[in-house]
Amino acid sequence: MSEAAPLSVKRLLEQVKTRLEPAFATVCVVGEVSNFRGSGKHWYFTLKEEGAALSCAVWAGQQRFLQHRPADGQRVVLRGSLNLYVAGGTITLAVTHCEPAGVGDLQARLRQLEADLRAQGLFDRPKRPLPRFPRKLGVVAALGGAALRDVLEVMARRAPGIDILIAPAAAQGERCVPETLLALQEIQDPHWGCQAVLLVRGGGSLEDLWAFNDPALVRAVAECQIPIVTGVGHEIDTTLVDLAADRRAATPSQAAELATPDRAALGAELRRRTEALAAKAAWRLRGLETTLNLLVDHGLQRAEPLAGPGVRLAALGQRLALAHPSRGVDAAGARLSLLRQRLRHAAARAAREADLPRVREAQRRLAPAIQRGLQRRDHRLAVLAERLHGLDPAGPLQRGFVLALDPEGRPVTVAGALPPGAALRLRWQDGERRATLD
Repeated sequence: MSEAAPLSVKRLLEQVKTRLEPAFATVCVVGEVSNFRGSGKHWYFTLKEEGAALSCAVWAGQQRFLQHRPADGQRVVLRGSLNLYVAGGTITLAVTHCEPAGVGDLQARLRQLEADLRAQGLFDRPKRPLPRFPRKLGVVAALGGAALRDVLEVMARRAPGIDILIAPAAAQGERCVPETLLALQEIQDPHWGCQAVLLVRGGGSLEDLWAFNDPALVRAVAECQIPIVTGVGHEIDTTLVDLAADRRAATPSQAAELATPDRAALGAELRRRTEALAAKAAWRLRGLETTLNLLVDHGLQRAEPLAGPGVRLAALGQRLALAHPSRGVDAAGARLSLLRQRLRHAAARAAREADLPRVREAQRRLAPAIQRGLQRRDHRLAVLAERLHGLDPAGPLQRGFVLALDPEGRPVTVAGALPPGAALRLRWQDGERRATLD
């Protein structure tokens, strides 16, 4: 039996590639990421475990579809296909999906939490409509985050006249749940006047967004006293607060769009309605003109044959004046003036109501300021009174000293101020005595 002809290396690898790649077109493997290189167009790294290693690559066109970017030291679950590079003789896993190891456990916990909260009825309450023209909106987001920046940009473009109250809260980590609960509680205070709340956060992995599945936070969203819109993560991310909110947005930007009217769309709608109203008014005026012409013609036919032309003409003129469209226009003008006056009064009242929170805040801060000023003045008065008491001449007399006065009643402060035999007046605390100087 003759031996088969030897194969070239390339031919051998091509045969292996033909049999290997279809058999491993979809594989799922778990391991630790090592030697990650992501500075170029593609990402390359090694997936290893004790005693084995596998080369992996994420091609540039596939990177934006990954929910998780691998990093050195992470334990991940990869899905992809095995490719044999004939020129180098190497096997590479072309990665199409990456998630941290243990995400499957998180998914199971998430499903269990959703079932428990749904059984409590937190997801079945009636959804409230959002205000069509809100005057003030509250935003719960992390300061300096991309989510807050996107919301502010969308609101500035669509509805720059809406007031925004920002309640900062951490977007992930141990501080996320307590700070978000505190922000939601504060922003519902009627003092702030918010008509809707936006709870937003940028995209991330399931672990990054896990705080928004917390039962206490989901319950707070469901029990919020004002309509709430959630924009947590991206379109593919769904958290339990999304199910409890009145509206769920795919992104923070879409949450801002749902809560605000579009100024450009409102302008176009106003122009369309104005044009329709003008066309309807013109159509109505043409109908009235036709009716007037018919009435005039009918009046000419019914005019008394014995009446003179002047009498008939005067009667027709009077009827024409009563039926003239200008009377309706005058009435509409008077009603328009009345509506404008009512609008000015309503605007003034709204301005006063808008100033009430600032006035109340100033009154609240004025009383403590006045109290502190009075306390400072009382303290200064007490200090001055103490000093004045120290300068009182009667003070030393109470401590046992004697005040020597000359005949004119002036204090004697020097021993040689008076000659021998001069009269003195000695004053004690309880009276005076006279003496002679020897």
